Amino acid sequence: MRVLTRAEVEDQILTISDAMEQATYDYEDRSIEAAQAEADYKYAVAEYAVLLASHGQKMTVADRQTRIDMHCDEQFRVWKLAEARRQALKETLLTLRARMDALRTLNASIRAQT
Repeated sequence: MRVLTRAEVEDQILTISDAMEQATYDYEDRSIEAAQAEADYKYAVAEYAVLLASHGQKMTVADRQTRIDMHCDEQFRVWKLAEARRQALKETLLTLRARMDALRTLNASIRAQT
């Protein structure tokens, strides 16, 4: 096991800082993507619910919901996948932050020893 120098730790801090900045921009993009996918899904649900109601067929709430779910399954899938990508990127940001905190602690220890 090799001891890191102060310069190496500071270099890693800068690298992680750059990664965090990029991930933050990516998170914004993923959040917008997920919001748009959710809006598309909700619009498709509302549109199909109106279509079903305009036909005047009697059906149970469960039957109507099942038909809506089947009709809007692709929009639902797109929304949930976009949400999963957004959440995965959020976890990446949290991991980067934890690494940054650890490096700052390490850097403070190295400074105290010199």
